[in-house]
Amino acid sequence: MSTLARIASVALAAALLLQSAIAQDEQPDEPTATPETAELEEQISEASDVPVGVVPSSGEVEEIIVTGSRIRRDSFTAALPVTVITDERALLSGLANTSEILQSSALASGTQIDNTFGGFVVSGGPGANTFGLRSLDAGRTLVLVNGRRFTPAGTRGQVANVDLNSIPFVAVQRIEILKDGASSVYGADAVAGVVNIITRKRFDDFRIEADYQQVSDYGSVSLLYGKTWDRGYFDFAVEASSFGPVQRGELDYGFCDERPLTNGESHPSIFEPTFDGRCFGSVHAYVDVFGLRATPISAIPDPAADFFGTGLPWRELAVGLDGARRPEPGLREDRNWSTEDLYPKRTLIQAYSDGLLDFRIGEAGGTVSGTYELYFSKREDVINNGYRQIFPYLHPKNPTNPFGVIGGIANPVVMSYDLLDPETEVENEVTALTLGLEGDRGNFAWDVFLGYSSSRGGWNYDTWLKDKVARALSTAVDANGNLQCVLDPAQLTFASNFEDEVVSRIFSEGPDPACVPLDLVSGDALRGNIPADAANYIGERQYLDTDYDLLSAGFNLEGGVFDLPAGQVRGVLGMEWRSRELDDRPSRASVEDNQWGFTGAGRTMGDDTVSELYGELELPLVAGQELAEEFTLNASYRYTDYSSYGSDSTWRALINYAPTTLLRMRAAVGTSFRAPALYELFLANQTGFVASRADPCNNYMDPTRDLDPGSNLYQNCQSLEDQGIIPPDYSATSSLLVITGGNLGLEAETSDSKTLGLVITPDLAARFPRLGLDLSFAVDYYEIDLANSISRLGAGTILSRCYTSLNFSAQECTLVGDRRTDGQLSSVNSSFVNVAIEGSKGYDVTIRAEREYAVGNLSVDVLLARVKGYEYGLTGADSTDYIGRHAYPRWRGEADIRFDWRDFTFTWSIDYVGSTDEEPIYELRSNPRFTNVTNANRRFFHTTSARYSDPNGRYILVFGVRNLFDKEPPVVGWGPFSPSVSSSVSYNIPLGAGYDLLGRRVFASFSYSFASL
Repeated sequence: MSTLARIASVALAAALLLQSAIAQDEQPDEPTATPETAELEEQISEASDVPVGVVPSSGEVEEIIVTGSRIRRDSFTAALPVTVITDERALLSGLANTSEILQSSALASGTQIDNTFGGFVVSGGPGANTFGLRSLDAGRTLVLVNGRRFTPAGTRGQVANVDLNSIPFVAVQRIEILKDGASSVYGADAVAGVVNIITRKRFDDFRIEADYQQVSDYGSVSLLYGKTWDRGYFDFAVEASSFGPVQRGELDYGFCDERPLTNGESHPSIFEPTFDGRCFGSVHAYVDVFGLRATPISAIPDPAADFFGTGLPWRELAVGLDGARRPEPGLREDRNWSTEDLYPKRTLIQAYSDGLLDFRIGEAGGTVSGTYELYFSKREDVINNGYRQIFPYLHPKNPTNPFGVIGGIANPVVMSYDLLDPETEVENEVTALTLGLEGDRGNFAWDVFLGYSSSRGGWNYDTWLKDKVARALSTAVDANGNLQCVLDPAQLTFASNFEDEVVSRIFSEGPDPACVPLDLVSGDALRGNIPADAANYIGERQYLDTDYDLLSAGFNLEGGVFDLPAGQVRGVLGMEWRSRELDDRPSRASVEDNQWGFTGAGRTMGDDTVSELYGELELPLVAGQELAEEFTLNASYRYTDYSSYGSDSTWRALINYAPTTLLRMRAAVGTSFRAPALYELFLANQTGFVASRADPCNNYMDPTRDLDPGSNLYQNCQSLEDQGIIPPDYSATSSLLVITGGNLGLEAETSDSKTLGLVITPDLAARFPRLGLDLSFAVDYYEIDLANSISRLGAGTILSRCYTSLNFSAQECTLVGDRRTDGQLSSVNSSFVNVAIEGSKGYDVTIRAEREYAVGNLSVDVLLARVKGYEYGLTGADSTDYIGRHAYPRWRGEADIRFDWRDFTFTWSIDYVGSTDEEPIYELRSNPRFTNVTNANRRFFHTTSARYSDPNGRYILVFGVRNLFDKEPPVVGWGPFSPSVSSSVSYNIPLGAGYDLLGRRVFASFSYSFASL
């Protein structure tokens, strides 16, 4: 039975059970939800960092638990800096999913991983969407659903964060964002804050909804059904949606890779750019030649004419008599720009169901409610990352090498047009089920739950196999003049990029009768046109599977403890237990490191369990006094024990002081922590490469390096030469192998945080009736300092620290592998360690204004986020402040203007991303004042919409335009030409930086209720 069928069966069984149980008891034990409850829900959904008025006293109201505390209260407390984003706001802004809602918020600081990262190695794998607060990465923001943890999801070994795509958007009612550390309340990972996604409950409706958005080709259809009885309710919702693809060629700014200069021109290049000098794609259809001296070069035919009859230009990189490298032009790659995806093709199926049933357990037990929540999502992405290059070495003995007769080593550069399928396919299926019991007894409320959730991910892609490439390029000519595969040690060594393990494996296996010889130097091959049998031989589809499982249970007791003159002291005691397990199974080629141009990885398996005890106490110390309308102290503590690294504890103290009804001050200090992710503990070794120039001893005596002979670096390299480990005049020629793996010795990250807030709510409407204005204002300052942060030392950092230490005495030298017999460095271990420190500080400003007019109601909401600093470093001495760099603007903001008139609602919203800058890496030789473009100018993005709600409650129609003025993101150029130390740069722009990438587009939504018939 499929997962979807199992979910449908469970939902149906739950519905029948609820209906059967309720039909047997005609007398309700508890009153139904009151209008006051609905009013409170509305106040919560409209709140945004400002307190709402207490619900009118006419009738009982339902107490709620607000994100940031486990204590129930009857109002949206102003003691916590919480921002609320509602599904209504998302609808009116044309936001299509949870990821868009969060990542477009002004609170999103730092790189936010979204669909545009399909070609990058990110936590969760291609297609995963995450969210991080306070400039920290997503691992420091805890994501909850209805106050409980949700499973991480994704593919590849580095699964650690909740993929926002896995939370059914059709179920979302509102999103509460706590902008403060809360590990003492929720446990690990709540370092920067908490995102609590609150789902719809008690639909009591049958509704269909349809949404559409232009440009992205987004469309969705959803169905919602709910029934409420005296003793419970049942809800079910399902949604199917499709998005994209949006190819880079459809958008002018990302049409091709550019290299803009500050003088408005393009970077001069030895390879001629295309499209009026604008585009700099991959260069191909040429052959480098190595190993020749000056004299034999004269034996090569004139390169300006033709490359050995292929009709193509060629490129020679041999050293001439003047000592300079002499390049000749090749061909620029153009096909990627019409096929590569900016946003991939995505299809989503999501379902959600929940229910509650009241029953009595005798006089002593009272009324108990049984609850369940069921979530399901299935994401399928088809990602076109464009074509790749293959550029192996051909030994002079290879008969296809045109330079072989004079001893030259050929290095053809060929695009993968006919060699590989450029599309990667990703599938991720998430299922989560939570069962619970809850009840009230006297002044106390309790709940207990058991939850299980799982992520099942799959990923497949085309790649070349190292051993088969080497076999196909080790050839000879038979008696009939045809190419044939041979096991020639010299040719295999060159064709395998000098990887001895590959050559050894080939000889251990012996000849391959299926081998198809490969000629990469013909005219057709250099243009990317390879015979199908040869392409099929060296290429293979790879399949990877990733499983992540989370099992959790908990008990919570909350209620009044005793009374003080200022009110009732309330407290919470509880415990939680969790077990998490990761199993990532890469392909055999990946495990054997047999993928040409791809990193290798072993199987990652691991599990961990955690047991926690927590408590929270809130004391109303003063109330209703002069200059002390309210003074409350809240304290929380949590003890945590992980099987992987041991125990830890966290605490928080919070003060809420209101001298008058119009002024409130709030402050909090506390500690938080982040437990090591499973992949940081158990990640099997993965391999990658850095350029040979990372070797500190590369040309260390060259005058152009200007090294001090008395420096530790120079002396260390000199000692290696004296010992014969590196040859005289040593030059690094081989890429350096970088190994990344887990570390079972990791400890938890720890953090100290403090916040200070001011809330002003002047009753202007009462004081100045003619003004008729309600105004609220809040400002919150924060500081977060992390220590013992888990990070990977980059290969360059490891080598620098080792080689600049006296006699290789630095601890980092233990991470550097031995040198090979030719002196080349073998490897660097760049696995996870507790080394880094991080710090973030800034403040948020929130303003809300409302005014009633005779013709309608006007409201304005403004949220400004100012980041004062974000530092990251291995020590305090070498930390870097990233504020003002790409993805870390000093200012972000959003404003929403809304006018309600009769059955119509009109909105205008503005999103602001401040300017950022990086250090230039290129100067124009003829005029050094001109450099590569580094500045990303500020951007304003406008959205407008109109909604009509049928007065009979039957249907709702929304129409709007996102990015009304068609503003493009700021262009900084091709990533390697305009690199960023803080953000990934691709498609000529900083990714994940909050810019609207799709331009002006129309969106529409329609919903129809059958319950009103």
